[in-house]
Formats: sequence, C-alpha cells, structure tokens
Amino acid sequence: MKKISLILSLITTLSSTIISAQSDSVKTYITDALTIMKDKSVNKSKVNWDKIYSKTLAEASKAKTIRETFPILKNALVSLEDSHSNFYPSEVVKEYTLGYKATGQEFPVIKSELLENKYAYISLPDIGSFNNDDWNLYINTFYTKVNELQKHNPKGWIIDLRDNFGGMLYPMYASIAPFLDHKNVVGTKDSQGKIEYFNYKNGKFYEGSKATQQFKITQKEPKPTGKPIAVLINKVTGSSGEFITAAFVGQQNAKLIGVNTQGLTSANQEYKLSDGSFLVLTIGNIVDRNGKEYDKIGEGIAPNIVIENSSDKKKIDEVYFKKAFEYINSK
Repeated sequence: MKKISLILSLITTLSSTIISAQSDSVKTYITDALTIMKDKSVNKSKVNWDKIYSKTLAEASKAKTIRETFPILKNALVSLEDSHSNFYPSEVVKEYTLGYKATGQEFPVIKSELLENKYAYISLPDIGSFNNDDWNLYINTFYTKVNELQKHNPKGWIIDLRDNFGGMLYPMYASIAPFLDHKNVVGTKDSQGKIEYFNYKNGKFYEGSKATQQFKITQKEPKPTGKPIAVLINKVTGSSGEFITAAFVGQQNAKLIGVNTQGLTSANQEYKLSDGSFLVLTIGNIVDRNGKEYDKIGEGIAPNIVIENSSDKKKIDEVYFKKAFEYINSK
C-alpha cells in the first residue's frame, strides 16, 4: 500500500508541476505581448495600462494553453483603440510566408490597358503576402506593364487604387515609386511625434535613412513621367493603399479622383511571439509630404475631384474614367 501511495503522490506532484509550468508559460506569453504593446503602440500614452494589464492577466489566468490566450490578446488589442492592430496565429503567418502559389491562391492581378489610344491605365492591387518572391514578381510585373504602356507615349496616366484594401506596403511603394515626383512624400508619425519618411531607390526600400528591404528587380525601372496622373480611389482603398494615396497628395501633376478612402491611415509593424504568431501593432499615423497627419480613424483621405457613389458598377466606372480623361485633357 505504501508503494501505491508513493506512486500516487509522485503523479500528483508531477501533474502539479506540469500545470504550474503551463501557467507560467501562459503568463510569460501574455506579459511579453503586453510589453510590446506598451512600448510600441501609437496610442501608448492614451490608454490605461494598469487596467489593461490587470484585466488581460486575470483573463489569461484561466487559460491552460497559449492557444487559449489568442482571444484574450485580441481583446487587449481592441483596448488600444486604433482599429488597425491585429493578431495572427502561427498557422496563418505560415500561409502568408509561403505565398500565393504554395497556398493555391490567385496572385494579385495587375490590369493594364491603353484607353482610347492615349490614356495609360494600370491598377495597383492589394498584396497580402510575406513572401519575398511574391514581392519581386509583383514589382517586376508592374514595371513590365508600365514600360509597355510608355512605348505608346500616353497623354496621361490613370492609376487605379480602388478596392486596394492594403496588405504589404513595400512592394506597392516600390512599384509606384517611378511616378512620384519627390523624395519624402509619405511616412509615419509615431507616439513621440517623430516623423520617418519612406523612400525607394535602386531596388531598396528605405524607412528613414535605413534600407529595410532589398528587392530583386529583373525589369527596367520605368522612366519618371511629367504627364498628368489621375489616381482613382474609393471607400475600400485602405491601409497600405492609403499610404500610396497619400504619396500623391500635393504632387503638382497628380489628382485624386473618387471619394474619401477607408480611414485606416496608420502604419502597422509585425512582432513575432514565442510560438511564431504575429502581433501586428499600429505604431504610427500616415503623414504626407506637407507633414499633415492623418490620425482620425474612418475619416480617410479626401479626393481632389469628388464622385458620387452609386451601386451601378458600370455607371460608376464610366464616371470615374470620364473625370480622369477630363483632368488629363485639362493639363
């Protein structure tokens, strides 16, 4: 009987040790995530961190595994009140990293066309991938289509950002860079008021003075253009799509046509947690070349030429292109 009692005692002790270790692991995971939020959030000075820590750790105390903390972390992110921060489990991160082809998804379609034999049209679609090969393909495809359109010496350009709800800014910015007339046309302003502008040169994407991304460019970079540029935007245009929109604000040969954009005018940064999941935090708001900060959630970026919304897609397309042609012809 003593032997059985000893075995039961050892099992109980081992079980308690495992439960205690799991509890410590969960608490560490949550604490690490909260620390990142407190250090990096654009709204870090506007929220009650004692309350967030207390509430989140109390909820996490009931979790037996790290996975059970995911909804708790999402609730904590809501407390930041930026409407843009998010949480991505490791399996979702893996899909993004693998890219479109490996996960059986359709690659973003970049549409291009010479309209009425004189207006060069090209779309800049959203791209949701952390895969470098995807980024390179996106940029090189865009450059190829622009170079082909430039051979026709178009009277002006129409860049379509409608329905571009965001994704990865790096390949979008590299693609559109030849159309921008200056350096330092769009960037972010952090919680301390520090402004850092983005730039692109020779296959490298810069955040401030630091090159943070290197692309493999196989196509000739399109020549800069002084021709008028009509940039089409709608209410879906958001996040990284709004960064591209803001880059054209104040450019003399460019006009925004449409309605106010979505209003997710903030910059997100990915932070990897211990299990491979990503905490995606809003770390700053968009600023344009004039230093204007877009910090009001849902307000968006206003067009220069306003178009009334319509449920008739064919009709609204006609209005968009009519306004684009009129602007280009007026220049």
